[in-house]
Amino acid sequence: MLRIWASRAEVITVGIFRRIFGWGVNRKEAVVYSGLRYSIYRKFPVRLQSMAVSAIASVRWRHESSPAFRKLVVRLQKMQYWPLEDIEEYRRGRLAEVLLSARNTPYYEDMIPEEEAVRNDPAGVLKSLPVLDKRTVAQNPAAFIPKDADRSKLVRHGTSGTTGFPLKVYWNRESIDWERALIWRHRLAVGCRFGVDWTGMLGGHRIVPIEQTSPPFWRECPPAKLSYISTYHISPDNSSFYFSYMKERSMAFLSGYPSSLYALALAMSSNGLEYRLRGAFFGAEPLHDFQRKAIEDAFGCGLWDFYGLTERVVSASEFECRNGLHVNWENSFFEILDSSGRDAEPGQTGELVGTSLSNTGFTLLRYRTGDMTRLMEGGCPCGRTSPRIMAVSTKTEDLLVMPDGSLLSASNLTFPFKGMSHIRQSQIYQKVPGELIVRIVPDIGFVDEDAERLGREIQEILPAGVKVVIRRVESIPLNSSGKFSFAVSEVDREKPGPEGPGLA
Repeated sequence: MLRIWASRAEVITVGIFRRIFGWGVNRKEAVVYSGLRYSIYRKFPVRLQSMAVSAIASVRWRHESSPAFRKLVVRLQKMQYWPLEDIEEYRRGRLAEVLLSARNTPYYEDMIPEEEAVRNDPAGVLKSLPVLDKRTVAQNPAAFIPKDADRSKLVRHGTSGTTGFPLKVYWNRESIDWERALIWRHRLAVGCRFGVDWTGMLGGHRIVPIEQTSPPFWRECPPAKLSYISTYHISPDNSSFYFSYMKERSMAFLSGYPSSLYALALAMSSNGLEYRLRGAFFGAEPLHDFQRKAIEDAFGCGLWDFYGLTERVVSASEFECRNGLHVNWENSFFEILDSSGRDAEPGQTGELVGTSLSNTGFTLLRYRTGDMTRLMEGGCPCGRTSPRIMAVSTKTEDLLVMPDGSLLSASNLTFPFKGMSHIRQSQIYQKVPGELIVRIVPDIGFVDEDAERLGREIQEILPAGVKVVIRRVESIPLNSSGKFSFAVSEVDREKPGPEGPGLA
């Protein structure tokens, strides 16, 4: 009887918090709730915040604990060792289905031939199509949804525009499951087990209100042995609290942005604190050598890269072999193109272009990622038969310096942009610790209320005393390497040596 009541209470709790956070509501409702959800959550007492986080995280945990999901993970573990001929046959069939689904979209309906031609040579049909860029998708995302798709079953997600152009993308259930299963295959390969090894997430989640000045600087989901750890409160003064919590939970793994892991490593090292992890997972940013050294010194563990995109067109995993990134061929058809748009030669650096083999609800074919890499030659001693690429050169994020000298990963500030529309480009610029200038290239429909909302949501993330200025501009210049930088900080930071920045 107690179990029945507990289950009912949990269902009610999840329902309430889903509406507060805008989860599981239709698009019209989501617009209304998106502006309210954090302002409501931040006023909850810590215990109620913990209930909210645990209730929502438990929903995904239950799904990932289901026999069907576990079966998919086991299947993927076996597929990574398939013979090449089996791989090609599988990819050929999957690609044909994706192309036929794309044929039913407004964008591709006149580009893709009849079914017989597609099934005879799916790779040839794909290569005959033009490459697709972010700007084209951003202008009309609906053009990439099949006409017969049930849109109520698609999950809408936004990118922050850190590579230049924010856009809305859609995921079907299959693509969500495949991406999560690939992440779990990656983690299991280095010993991180479902619901057994406690893991801390150091992402940009606004889990702990910025105005909170004392621990706990985390919220957790005990059934999943998962902690969401605030990156906004990392500082030398708070490092002992983080250390004690990790020790209390016998935390085995951390996962997060390289810049966030680096900031925590520096904060702990400044107080002589060392905590031994079994591993750390990172993504979304490049990992620099000076960051790797600081993280490995502080936590005494290996770091493992998972490359992925919100657009879900290609992903790759670093395994225990530490021999480049194994492309997750089961879920993507990838190409590396040179500056002229031709296939790059093995060993030649080019742009990574991807096509999802599972997201038939939002078909992006030959999508330009804007990221650079090169194909590695030869097989891998680990026995996996998937092609390997070098570490991907993606967006470079500066660490922002707060008035108290603590460092904040610019990736934490991407979240407010994900709910925005009518922004063509954006960039965060810092010249002094107490001020951030947000440069916006507005699109048609961008109004003063949008600017006010963006400024307010960024301000909620930052410590007191940091001024946020929204500045509309006609264009945003590229950096000295000819690339777009989402965040640029010109604040001088104390440097321990030529390897990189330290804590001010």
